[in-house]
Amino acid sequence: MKRAAAIAALLLALAGPRAAAQSTWISADWDFAEYLIDTGLKKDAATLLAQDLYFPSDTLTYLRGWSAYQLQDLEPALELLRAVPEDSPFAQKSFFYGNAVSAHLGDYATPAALLEAYGGPYKELRGVQLAGLALLRDDPAAFKSARESFGYSDFALVEAERKLDEIYDFRYVRPAKSPLLAAAASAVVPGLGKIYAGRIGEGIESFLITGVSGAVAANYWIKDGPRDWKTIAASAVCAILYIGNIYGSYVSVSIYNNNVKDVQDTAILYNIHIPLRSVFK
Repeated sequence: MKRAAAIAALLLALAGPRAAAQSTWISADWDFAEYLIDTGLKKDAATLLAQDLYFPSDTLTYLRGWSAYQLQDLEPALELLRAVPEDSPFAQKSFFYGNAVSAHLGDYATPAALLEAYGGPYKELRGVQLAGLALLRDDPAAFKSARESFGYSDFALVEAERKLDEIYDFRYVRPAKSPLLAAAASAVVPGLGKIYAGRIGEGIESFLITGVSGAVAANYWIKDGPRDWKTIAASAVCAILYIGNIYGSYVSVSIYNNNVKDVQDTAILYNIHIPLRSVFK
């Protein structure tokens, strides 16, 4: 509480004389703004930067975008980072962070187009972001083209490059699990399709339940004949369980594939973004 009060007092102290002078350059408070962001006082930084105390400048635009990014206020952050001019010393950082923010917001086409036109110095980082965006767009040809710039030697990028390669191999080189194969397996041996989907416990349970219901139906068939109501009822239950086991196996593999893709998409977004911390220290 004392720290927050001290920060608030300092903000007021800064605002007082500045209000009288109308405006000043943000460079005068650069160190203080960075201190607020770096020590977790992000809202205080945003409050300071939002005040009408400073002359417009690329530095002010960048700091406002950076503080919005730190607060995970992604749409204003993207707008501000994109507004940093190309001749600014903050242009490269703003450009690549803007691409990562755009991808997190679900827009993959815009940053891909910007990266295709990029001619700046960070060519390998450009390739990493292009490769990640290609995977998010389900475009293996674009991934292979972007991967040509991977050097696998830059400490800041090598882990992301290897992870993106791994995801590409999993999606486009290794055979994916087939829902139809799971259904066919469960038609032959009830529960086998769920085991194939990685749900071993459910597969064993399906096998036992379907097997027991089939045994009960067979017992009634032998004892009371096929026309007896008990045989008909038991056979109907067995048929429902058997068909349900086939359908359930199909759905289980479909869900497995969707879950894997969701996890991979999260990993792709992570690897588009995390290397930036090391590149732009």
